[in-house]
Amino acid sequence: MYTLDAEMEHGISKSVLNVREAIGGTPGGTREIWRFLLDIDWIREIRAHFLPLDHPLFLLLTEPRRMAYMAGEAVWCRLVDVAAALDARAYGTGERVVLEVADEFCPWNAGRWEVSEEGVERSQHEPDLALGVDMLGSVYLGGFTFADLARAGRVEELRPGGLARADALFRRDTLPWCPEIF
Repeated sequence: MYTLDAEMEHGISKSVLNVREAIGGTPGGTREIWRFLLDIDWIREIRAHFLPLDHPLFLLLTEPRRMAYMAGEAVWCRLVDVAAALDARAYGTGERVVLEVADEFCPWNAGRWEVSEEGVERSQHEPDLALGVDMLGSVYLGGFTFADLARAGRVEELRPGGLARADALFRRDTLPWCPEIF
């Protein structure tokens, strides 16, 4: 979906192509949609809002720095039922990890959660990581890794290898993205 604001000044195009959504069903489809959009003639500028950070357009363009990309937050995730949220999520392969979750606002979320390929359950085992529920929300959708959070001092590795095991289980192939404003 796109609109065209056509404008000429002294025979020079000042036209702007506003891309609202350009979503392909396959990687090849996405490339072809952007090829079509980039080939529209007499366009001075293309504006595309709400592209994910890992959009293939960054790698398709010869000079991606000309995109003048600006990142902004759009999807926030606050887990109000850690048990249900973790149980509903798919996990990668790897060894189990025990998370010590702190939540002052929703005390029912606080506690230890054992996460494995098979699912999630409350645990009495020693925790591998300690973090707040807000940071769990950051990794829940795949936007950040536990290692990212550790570098920022937002998660504590309590047992060696906990970060790597947690990142293996929570790994996502694409970053979270919502192309709609809600």
